[in-house]
Amino acid sequence: MSRNDIETVVAHTRFAFSKYDKGKVVVGEGEKCDHLCFLLQGELTATESADDGSYSIEETVKAPAMIQPERIFGMEQRYTKTFTAAAECGVVSIDKKDTTRLMSEFEIFRLNILNILCTKTQRLSRYQWRKTPETIRLKIFGFMEKRCMTPAGHKRLKIKMEVLGALLGESRINVSKCIKTLQDKGLVTHSRAIMDIHALEKLKE
Repeated sequence: MSRNDIETVVAHTRFAFSKYDKGKVVVGEGEKCDHLCFLLQGELTATESADDGSYSIEETVKAPAMIQPERIFGMEQRYTKTFTAAAECGVVSIDKKDTTRLMSEFEIFRLNILNILCTKTQRLSRYQWRKTPETIRLKIFGFMEKRCMTPAGHKRLKIKMEVLGALLGESRINVSKCIKTLQDKGLVTHSRAIMDIHALEKLKE
């Protein structure tokens, strides 16, 4: 954007700047998404639970990042995750009316939004065409990849072994053995129905 464009945006757009201390909820699951939110500094923990409450997944979001921009349009305009400050965070938000105006007036803004939405759509459209995982390790990776915002980095899965086994189509014993092997290799830490995956991308190797 040119300097004149930036000055126009600043002069005519209402930016809401907020600070959040560690542990404070920035956005709650089920809240109406009527703003475009940007994480400018700090880290967030994004948490989402299964519809029946049988498991949940946590992952880290580092600045700079947008908070579920795909939820501001479409049929269901509500957040599906709870975003909590993992450290002191700085967030700026733009309401939906200003967002649509910026999209119509500035091509770079419009292209960035379209690229984000198209990337998410393309990623989802490829899942059903992938080869079915043959090992439990790859099944765990696929299970997490489909439910996470990014297929890499630290993830925390809160689930009972029998529930995970049923979702993967494997016995609880075989899933437990696989997780024990992953733990021995230093890839995960498991205790009391909580599995910390240190780097999700390494499960695919």
